[in-house]
Amino acid sequence: MPRAQKKRAARMAASGHAAAPPAPQRPRPRPERAAPPAVDEEVPPWSARSLLILAGLVVALQVPLAVLDMVRDNHRYAFPVYLIVSLAPVSPLQQFEVLAAYVITMPVAARLAREARLMRLLETMSVAAIALILLFTLWELDLALVGGRGVGEKGEIHLPALLGGALADVVGLGGASLAYPVLYRRFWMPRRRLRR
Repeated sequence: MPRAQKKRAARMAASGHAAAPPAPQRPRPRPERAAPPAVDEEVPPWSARSLLILAGLVVALQVPLAVLDMVRDNHRYAFPVYLIVSLAPVSPLQQFEVLAAYVITMPVAARLAREARLMRLLETMSVAAIALILLFTLWELDLALVGGRGVGEKGEIHLPALLGGALADVVGLGGASLAYPVLYRRFWMPRRRLRR
């Protein structure tokens, strides 16, 4: 008992009054603990429509590169030839150009498609990797079907190879856009759940 209370009790006893019991001390409220961070909600992949918009922007980004190649080649072929061949992943440089085109155009595609979020870098590169695998496979198949002759064999346009290359570009980019959401839900989302 503190001194002040002892003195008060002695005075009360001397005056003949019973000492009042000390008021019970209320326990101090404990500081509220911070709520545990909420578990991240499942992040859905971009829709196939948004990825098709992204693929269209990748093609649009190839236009200035095709013009540059045409100028450097002194207009040897028509512009569509350079545009179709610009997506053929026949060299590491062209593969890097396609990969970089996906990364560069992704924020623009997100705005045009009104997606709620930007894709992570790994997601964008995964879409580009699927597109490159399809492009490489389809271009190799095209060249095998036309007897190994390229688009501009000996300075002449080999039309079947050119048409096959154009089809390979469309199917490669479009197929990657349609396949990625399915692969994301099948493989990536279960892994995220296991990590929780």
